[in-house]
Amino acid sequence: MKKIQTLRAVLVVLLMSIVLGESLFSQEKQNLIVAGSENAYKPFAYLDSKNNPIGFDNEVLQVVMSYIPNARLQIVSVPWNVIFTGLDSGKFDVVANQIAKNEQREKKYLFSKQPYFYGVSGLILGKDSRITHIKELNNTKIGVTVGSNHAANLEKYVQEHPEQNITIMYYKTSPALVADLGNGRIQAMINDPASAADYAKSQHVQLTVTDFAFEKIPVYFIFRKDSKRLAQTLNEALEQALRDGKISELSIKYFGVDQTK
Repeated sequence: MKKIQTLRAVLVVLLMSIVLGESLFSQEKQNLIVAGSENAYKPFAYLDSKNNPIGFDNEVLQVVMSYIPNARLQIVSVPWNVIFTGLDSGKFDVVANQIAKNEQREKKYLFSKQPYFYGVSGLILGKDSRITHIKELNNTKIGVTVGSNHAANLEKYVQEHPEQNITIMYYKTSPALVADLGNGRIQAMINDPASAADYAKSQHVQLTVTDFAFEKIPVYFIFRKDSKRLAQTLNEALEQALRDGKISELSIKYFGVDQTK
């Protein structure tokens, strides 16, 4: 009889261990939030000398996660041209990589309720250029990163102004775009001046930033449509971080001004 009772006790302990183990494992998995980033877009998202993800967008994520109890953040690096594919396939849960809204994206993804940054889609030229407006650029090549809002802005402009005979050159990464502007393969680029200036400095390329800009672009987190619960959690955390001024502090740290408003 005692043997049977002992056996029962052992079985109960084993069952409890399995259940608790599964519970703890599930909880640990649930607390992990995986973010996707190209990590090749300084100063917004890039890797340091030890391949750790750093930059404004990555630090924004880290600050926001600090408002979510027990949350753990993992940032996965992928090329920009497959960043949306990675989100679609479930490789990661959220993207924070200077993503702006457009009609196509809004149909497919959830966006955070509030932007965490306002970028600029501006005209940038090579060294010593005296051009101040895009209307002065005729029969020229202008570079953009493929799939970006900068590309969409330029595509619309070129379609509306065929008389200028502008050729759009597409690049997978911003460093390659800046390099080609520096060596004269293209005559201008549409990008965020803050990012372009950082890459130009590292490549010893001199740029001319104009006052012309297509728009001031609000930047958001994006999620899959089936991630409503996660989106709500991050929305609440982002709202608190913005209210506390934590994101403004990061903007001033990286750009010298508050670009969160």
